[in-house]
Amino acid sequence: MRSIILSRFERGTRAYTFIDSYRACLDTDENGHSIQGYMDGLIRQMFTYHDEPTGWSFAEWRKGTNIASNLIGAHAIMLEYRIDRDDTEIVQRLHTKASDLGWTHFLIDTETRRNNTVTIVFPLTSPITGNQYARLASILAEQLDEYEMEHGCLAATHIVNVHRTSTPCVFAGTPIDPEAEIRRTAKMYQRLNARKFEGNRPAFPQRQIAEEPVVIEDGLFLFYETPEEKVRREALEVMAQLGFVE
Repeated sequence: MRSIILSRFERGTRAYTFIDSYRACLDTDENGHSIQGYMDGLIRQMFTYHDEPTGWSFAEWRKGTNIASNLIGAHAIMLEYRIDRDDTEIVQRLHTKASDLGWTHFLIDTETRRNNTVTIVFPLTSPITGNQYARLASILAEQLDEYEMEHGCLAATHIVNVHRTSTPCVFAGTPIDPEAEIRRTAKMYQRLNARKFEGNRPAFPQRQIAEEPVVIEDGLFLFYETPEEKVRREALEVMAQLGFVE
């Protein structure tokens, strides 16, 4: 059965210090253990022991801090996104997009010193190096097409922080074969700059909207949709997908 490593780190002012690691199966093994059970158990421990390490990484490490020379191999890609109070649907969007891609993924509510975040984790069939991580993380960020990504999470040295009320969820799919996926996309994303997703989503100029109007037909006449009507229509479509309106 495929396994994955979960390493824990203690957060310091400038770096994270490795504490321990756990190897678990993606699915339930013959003893009834799984990565879901390990994550749930470690979260429960935080209620009993308040000095539990909060930094998580799905990679194998040497003792020390989270610097590149101490990384042995990453077992998953982690992409962390800020949860904006004006855009709480990002969790649902990440899940939908990852499911559409067909990949096994975890969703974990995490936090930084300033923001509430959600981390999406993509397990790999084999561990990878830092350079491979950067390429594959950038491809996944491009495919997810979500902004407000936390700075630094395109690097394998990135650590995410859980808290006592975190609720990790594992969603079944196909684990990513990293070398096969990197080969498949070798001629794609040639001008990849996934760091653009670390900022806010760019505002579309009004001129672009005006040049590409949407035509609405009511059975008798054709009307061109105004920018305000377009925004309202798209908002209603998203709310309908989430079940808020019929």
